[in-house]
Amino acid sequence: MANRSSIPADEQLMAQLWTRFRADDEKAFDQLVEARYRVLFNYATRFTKDRDLIKDCVQDLFLELWNRRKAIVDTPYVTIYLIKALRNNLFRKLRRERGWALALEESASLDGQSVDELTAEASWVAEETQISTEQNLRQAVAQLPKRQQEVVFLKFYEGLSNDDIAQVMEVEKQTVANFLYRAMTQLRDSLPIRIFS
Repeated sequence: MANRSSIPADEQLMAQLWTRFRADDEKAFDQLVEARYRVLFNYATRFTKDRDLIKDCVQDLFLELWNRRKAIVDTPYVTIYLIKALRNNLFRKLRRERGWALALEESASLDGQSVDELTAEASWVAEETQISTEQNLRQAVAQLPKRQQEVVFLKFYEGLSNDDIAQVMEVEKQTVANFLYRAMTQLRDSLPIRIFS
C-alpha cells in the first residue's frame, strides 16, 4: 500500500471528509456522498444494468455508513473502502434477489510474463479509450468474463493500483495480475485493429 505522501490530493480530501463524517458532521457526509456517488454508480454498472438496483445499493451503503458512523474505522483510502463495501452489498443483493452468483476464476501463472511487461498494453488501453476506437474497446471489454471486466474497470477507468484492486476484490495481487494478463490477451486477440505485434 502506498504511504500517505503518495495519496492523491482528492483522496486526502476524502479522508478529511471521512474523519469529519465519523464525528457527526452532516455537511462532510453530504460532500462525501456527492463526491463519490457517480464513481460508485459507474462501478456497479459493471455487474448489473438494473439502474434501480444500483441506486438502491448505493443509497443503502450511504445510509448504513451514516447509521454506523461511530463504529466505522478511519482510513486514508476512502474510495477503496466505499468500492469494496458497495461490491459486497451489491453481490449480496444480486445473489439474494436474482439468484446471481459471480463465478470465481482460479489463479493461473503469467507464463513467465511479469506485470512490468504489461505496461505497453496498459498504456494502449488508456490511449484507446480517448480515440475513435473507444466503442470497439468497450464492446471487447464487455465480452470478457466478469472478474476480468472488473479488473479492467478498476485499473483503467478508476486508475487503481494492483494492490488497491486486490483489496477491493479480496484477492491476492498476483491474481489481479493474472486477470489483467488474461484480459489483455483476449482484448489483443478480439479487437479488429491490430495494435500489438
